[in-house]
Amino acid sequence: MKQIIKKHWKRITFLFFGLAISYLFLLTFPSVFFAYKIEYKQCTVYSDKPIDDNITVIIDDAIGRISKSELYDSTIHFNFFICNDIWRLSLFTQGNTNAGAVTQYDFTRNIFFRPCDIVENKIIPAESWYFKNDSLAFIDRPLIYYFAHEMTHVLQSQYTGRGHWRYPTWLTEGYADYIAKDGEFDFNKNLTLWHDKAPELDPTKGLYRLYHLKIAYLLDRQNKTIKEIYEHTPTDKILTEVLWAIRHN
Repeated sequence: MKQIIKKHWKRITFLFFGLAISYLFLLTFPSVFFAYKIEYKQCTVYSDKPIDDNITVIIDDAIGRISKSELYDSTIHFNFFICNDIWRLSLFTQGNTNAGAVTQYDFTRNIFFRPCDIVENKIIPAESWYFKNDSLAFIDRPLIYYFAHEMTHVLQSQYTGRGHWRYPTWLTEGYADYIAKDGEFDFNKNLTLWHDKAPELDPTKGLYRLYHLKIAYLLDRQNKTIKEIYEHTPTDKILTEVLWAIRHN
């Protein structure tokens, strides 16, 4: 009986490792699942549907935004995978189908997008998004924003190494939001919204405005550089208290 159990256990173990290795291979070489491809500047875009030529406009704008970052490196190549079929998004993001896009910054640094409309320069939101019917929440987050946001994550990964969990979410996501919005952020307005407990400043609702507010305070009000912030990261508690103490008249 023990030998039978041991034999079955070995088979299960081999099957598990076989599946794990296959999945890692899939994550490393996802292009086999995408029939279409466009190479432009320092980017390669893959898709499961034909790619509209307007993608070059989006790439140009996104590169323009991230090139203003202290972390920008023109030699870095970006790989994008547009998953118009949700099952592909689920496969490559470990089931995270609610995300606008996901960057594997601790592994391949590949970037996977949910369905999007390249011609209209917009992401197609998931049904579960809190702001999916609020046009104001998308004005400063066109598809260009998502490209630049995820590209910034790659820059962060290149700078810090594969270990983003060592840094707080407000820093990782706040800086990506800061770069991707390219200055389209009213500090005082968002500070007031935060004091008024507006849902736009509640990160659990899906927006990164509160994180952006913290980064903007350090970069624009305290004149820190992003590298200085990474080297000497303030605690979220202290930063929150300092921001909360500011009153905008």
